[in-house]
Amino acid sequence: MNIDELREYIDKNLLTKREAIEITKQSVSAFDQAVITGKLKPFYDHGEERSRVRLYLKSEVEAYSRRAEERRKRVKK
Repeated sequence: MNIDELREYIDKNLLTKREAIEITKQSVSAFDQAVITGKLKPFYDHGEERSRVRLYLKSEVEAYSRRAEERRKRVKK
């Protein structure tokens, strides 16, 4: 895989926290709780505190979002 292919893969398959939150339709605190409890795991995690970079695999975020939506629907009934 050359550098251009890698960039394309990253653009298509990895999400920032903000992008992942948009997909899951959660608050920041709810999203953070999902990460803390291991329900959603970063694909890439590097650094510490404010310089930390976490990227999430789009397919995992989408799958988590579907499960979370199903839970929300069940709770509403």
